[in-house]
Amino acid sequence: MHRETKPQAELKYLQSVTNERKINNWLEMKVANFRQTPATETELEKMRQDMELAMLKYQYEEKQKQRQHKEKMELMRLQASGPAAEGLQDLLRPQDQLSLFLYCFIFIHVIYAVRELLFFFVKKHHLFVIAVTLLYLIKKLWNYLWAICSSSSYTSG
Repeated sequence: MHRETKPQAELKYLQSVTNERKINNWLEMKVANFRQTPATETELEKMRQDMELAMLKYQYEEKQKQRQHKEKMELMRLQASGPAAEGLQDLLRPQDQLSLFLYCFIFIHVIYAVRELLFFFVKKHHLFVIAVTLLYLIKKLWNYLWAICSSSSYTSG
């Protein structure tokens, strides 16, 4: 049998006491932590809720920024398209009696010049004009007859 010497027995005893102290210290810490757990849990819950609140606030602000950006872009688009059309209308609208007279004068002379050009073209190229007119009439007649034939084939079939 194995006999322990006195120093070995004392060493074993000291180790067991030291281990017991470590275990007791660990248990005391666990008990203290266990007592602090409800307070810690409430703090953690509060921190989690604060974090969620901060995230919601950030998301709300981000959506507000996006909405404002869209509104600004729409306003800029409307402003960009608005003045161009209004400016063109203002340009064509006569400001006084003299400009109205000039507009009418120019318009009447443009019509007169176009009419004279057409008459000149007809005089010089009367055969060409007659040929174009006949081709136009033949095309219209052909389309009319084609429409009548195609509609009668649907009704008879």
